[in-house]
Amino acid sequence: MEIVILLIPLALIFLGGAIAFLFWALRKDQFEDLDNASWRVVFDDREQRRDRGKHRPDPSAQSDSQPRADRQNHDGP
Repeated sequence: MEIVILLIPLALIFLGGAIAFLFWALRKDQFEDLDNASWRVVFDDREQRRDRGKHRPDPSAQSDSQPRADRQNHDGP
């Protein structure tokens, strides 16, 4: 039972911290635009794929580090 004397004030301190954090988040507009943040991930990914397609290297260009015969894909013996 003596532990209750310690746990109740500790719980009240945590509760006060949580309420203070909630008011801080409200003042800093953390809950202002909840829908667009989730869609931004999808649209950024599409834009990166689209941009990546514009700057693709020419597949017929030969790499200096690897001879042409070594780059061919051999499926069988």
